[in-house]
Amino acid sequence: MRELSHPISTGMQVYPGDPDVRIEPALELARDGVDVARLHLGSHTGTHLDAPSHSIPGGRTTGRIALDELVGDALVVHLVGLAPRSTYGLDALESALAGGLPERVPPIVIVDTGWAARFGSPAALDHPALDADAAAELMRRGLRLLAVDTLSPDPTVAGGTSFPVHEVVLGADALIVENLTGLDGLPERVRVGFFPLPIDADGASVRAVAFVDD
Repeated sequence: MRELSHPISTGMQVYPGDPDVRIEPALELARDGVDVARLHLGSHTGTHLDAPSHSIPGGRTTGRIALDELVGDALVVHLVGLAPRSTYGLDALESALAGGLPERVPPIVIVDTGWAARFGSPAALDHPALDADAAAELMRRGLRLLAVDTLSPDPTVAGGTSFPVHEVVLGADALIVENLTGLDGLPERVRVGFFPLPIDADGASVRAVAFVDD
């Protein structure tokens, strides 16, 4: 089994404008007989799930997402050499796969841009973004969960209000997982699981895993 999620820690990188992350003692063993940590973080901290309600009025919250939507066979697309702030579309996805993009894709599609290596640095903000038309085509071919190793499948712009890929995917009542890591070397087909905190909200941090022998 392989870990695909970033550890959550005080001061870690968050999407511009999201709450800062703080983990601090609430109770202490020497003083209180037990250690208990106080957590301060947003619902989109680290590797996390976007529920439709994140950007779609009236959309589903995490409490209405079944676990079987978050576990299953995935298609992994490894894209290398993408330029900062570039946009990748269907042609890039097609050429990255040995047999091209299948007419029917598994419900889960993972895009590995290699940008996970930049997580925690200013360069993470300059990640490549998916073309909204390509996202719509993936939906037509069977996508129900889009997972990326970047801060967003859309361009990250501080104060930005345009999220076309979110509109396509979440607007169709499908799901997005952001900030994956550990994707290097995964086969094109792999079974994965995304296990969110059991809260009813617009999103939740997840423990992401690939079921492979490492």
